[in-house]
Amino acid sequence: MPSLRQIQMVRALAEHRHFTRAANALGVTQSALTKSVQALEDELGVRLFDRGAGTLEPTMFGTIMLTHGRTILRDVSELVREVDLAKGLETGGITVSASVFPGELWAPQALGRLAVAHPKLKCVLRTVDSRQAVDDVLEGISDIAIADATEAEGRDNLDSEILATTSMSLFCRSSHPLARRSSIRPQDFVGYPFAGPPLSRALARRNLGTFGKIALNVSPGEQLVPRISVGSFSAMVQAVLHSDALGWAPDSLLASHVRGSGLTPLKIRELTLSATFAFFVRRHRTLSPATVEFIKFVRAMQPPDAAAPTARLPA
Repeated sequence: MPSLRQIQMVRALAEHRHFTRAANALGVTQSALTKSVQALEDELGVRLFDRGAGTLEPTMFGTIMLTHGRTILRDVSELVREVDLAKGLETGGITVSASVFPGELWAPQALGRLAVAHPKLKCVLRTVDSRQAVDDVLEGISDIAIADATEAEGRDNLDSEILATTSMSLFCRSSHPLARRSSIRPQDFVGYPFAGPPLSRALARRNLGTFGKIALNVSPGEQLVPRISVGSFSAMVQAVLHSDALGWAPDSLLASHVRGSGLTPLKIRELTLSATFAFFVRRHRTLSPATVEFIKFVRAMQPPDAAAPTARLPA
């Protein structure tokens, strides 16, 4: 029978489609991951992944393993969570899934403060795109998510609380052809890719309009995927610095990186960008003490003049 660790490895491979990236996410060596998956395939007598040129694809058997393994991991997560609830804040842990920008602005700082306040608590941060962050909560992988508020649309099994609305800007490298223009029109973006995380359709529709239609590709999964799709703000910055790509980020985050970095914000009269972020938890689920403390730390990081949320999580 597959072990829980082997199921986690198969899931990581399916998510990252690459042995090295999956091994890094799991905190194991690539050789250990390869040997474990090969041992599982030998035990089952089937191949779980097709190993193509530089990428992995789950086979029919791999898909079956993922489907049933997801249920097993969720059940184990619930068991561990119940134990953690009983332990309180002295032991146990918390797993937070955050999309790229909350994963830079608030989540790591709040987890750091939580770890200092409760030294025996294990804290894990998963930085993923907004949709995956919310899926992590629904699948029991994470206790709470911070992601784009539009992810609540059409999901009745979630509780959410609006955290903050932040103004955002497009940016490019300082030597980019657009950086020297006094006025920029939508057609000026033709030929220049975007670099960043996937966007929900609702967020892109509200913000990018014609600009987004020019610079983004549409994926079958109802997300808008930039031509240079990255999973972190630092990766976005590097892509922008070394190409003609354009990035976007909250002004508060961008301000700390622009000075002396070779980046230039693009102020466009016809385009106002903003994003609203929210907490997400599973509905009808008692929040653990660690999750309640995490929420308090993140709330405390918001500016004094921030609007109070219209609805709060049932902490």
